[in-house]
Amino acid sequence: MAFNRFRWGILIRVGLILLLGFAAVLTTQTHFWLVAGWLGLFAALLTGELIRYVERTQRDLGNFLLSIRQGDFTGNYRRRARNLHEELIGQAFQDIMQVFQQLRRERESEHLYLQTIVQHVGVALLCFDAAGEIRLMNEAARQLFRRPYLKNIQNLREVADHAPALTAVLERLPSGQRELVRLVMQGQLMNLSVQATELKLEGEWLKLVSFQDIRSELEAQEVESWQKLIRVLTHEIMNSVIPIATLASVTHQMVEGMVPASPGKTTLDEEETTDLLESLRTIEKRSKGMAHFVEDYRSLTQMPVPVFTDVEVLALFRRVIALHRPRLEAQQVALKLQVTPETLRVTADPELLEQVLINLMLNALDALQAWPSPVLWLVGYVQPNGRVALQVKDNGPGIPPNLLEQVFVPFFTTKKNGSGVGLSLSRQIMRLHRGSLQVQSEPEKGTVVTLHF
Repeated sequence: MAFNRFRWGILIRVGLILLLGFAAVLTTQTHFWLVAGWLGLFAALLTGELIRYVERTQRDLGNFLLSIRQGDFTGNYRRRARNLHEELIGQAFQDIMQVFQQLRRERESEHLYLQTIVQHVGVALLCFDAAGEIRLMNEAARQLFRRPYLKNIQNLREVADHAPALTAVLERLPSGQRELVRLVMQGQLMNLSVQATELKLEGEWLKLVSFQDIRSELEAQEVESWQKLIRVLTHEIMNSVIPIATLASVTHQMVEGMVPASPGKTTLDEEETTDLLESLRTIEKRSKGMAHFVEDYRSLTQMPVPVFTDVEVLALFRRVIALHRPRLEAQQVALKLQVTPETLRVTADPELLEQVLINLMLNALDALQAWPSPVLWLVGYVQPNGRVALQVKDNGPGIPPNLLEQVFVPFFTTKKNGSGVGLSLSRQIMRLHRGSLQVQSEPEKGTVVTLHF
C-alpha cells in the first residue's frame, strides 16, 4: 500500500509538471508573458520537489540498507515521517528492523547459553587451529592446567612433566578417537582421557579436544583387580603354608621328645639330630612368618563395613598427634595444626579414618628422618564445592615422579621395613567413604596427601 501511494505521488507530480509546462507554452503564444513566466517557475519548482521527493525515499532506503549491512538495528524510521506515505514506508522499515533485532537477540541468547554451558561443563575443553593457536579454553581447562590463559598448544610444555607427549597427542589424534595420557602436574599424577573432534568453521580448520581426569575410575578398577589377585594368592598360599607349619611343628615335637629320652636308640648322632632340630625350627618359623605375612595382606581384601558418625576433625587430629608425640619430639619435627573452621566436622567412621591418618603421619615422619628443619602439617578445611578435605603435609624430600604412580600399588614400598600396604589400604578406606585420596609430591619440596570427602 505504501508503494502504491509512492507511485501515485510521482504520477500526480509528473502530471502537474506536464500540465503547467503545457499551459506555459500556450500562454507564450498570447500577450500574457508574465503569466507564462510564473507557470514555468511553478513547473520548475514542482520538478525540483519531485526530485527531492524521489531522492528522499531513495536516501531513506539507502540508510536502511546501510544500517542492515553495519548491523545497526536501533534506528527509528517512524519519527522521520513527514506525510502518510513516509509514515507507511517508515513503519515497514521499522517492522523489518524489529525482525532483525529479534533474530540478533535470539542469536546472542543462544551464544550466551552455549558459552555458559561450555564454561560450566565439568569436562576440560580446548579448541585450536591448524597453527596450534588456542581459540577456546573453558573454565575446567583453566583449572586442569592451572593456567588462566594459553596462547598455543605448545605452551602445554610449561604446564606439566611429559607435556610434550600430550602436545604430540593433540596434534596427531584423529577425529573421534580417544587416548589415555598420564601426566604429573605440580607433583600430582593425572590420568587424562583425551578425545578429539575436527570441524570447519567458515572454511577454517579447527580441532576441539576434551580432557577428562579418569583417575577415580582407574583407581576403582585397579583396586578391584588387586583384590581379586590377593584373594587368589591368599587362598593358594594359605593352603600350602598351614599344612607345612603343622607338619613341621609336630615333627619338631616328636624329635625333641625322643632325643633326651632314648639317646642310645636313635640312629642319628648328636650333631645330626641338632641339625635336624634346627632345620625343623627354621621351617616352623618361616612357615609361621609366611602365614603372618599373608594375614597382613588379607586386610586389603577384607575391609570392615564403615560405621558413619559425625566426627570432629580437630579432636581427631589431636588423638592422632598424641599417638605420635614421642616420635615428633625425638625427631624434633615442628607440628602445625590448621583446622578452618575450628568446629569443622565430617561424616566418617572415626576408627577407619584414624587408621588412615596414623598411617599417613607415619609415612611423613619416615620421610622427615634426618631431614633439616622438618615440618609436618595437619590441615582441615572446606573446599569451594562445599566438601571437606583433610591434608597431611611435610616439607621432606618428596617422591620422585617415576615412583609417584606406583605408590598405590600393593606391596610396593621404598622403606627398608615397609610392607607396601599402607597407602593402598588408606585409599580403599577413603573409597568406602565415597571419597578419594590424592598424593601430590615434588622432589626437595615435600609431599601433600589430601583426603577428599
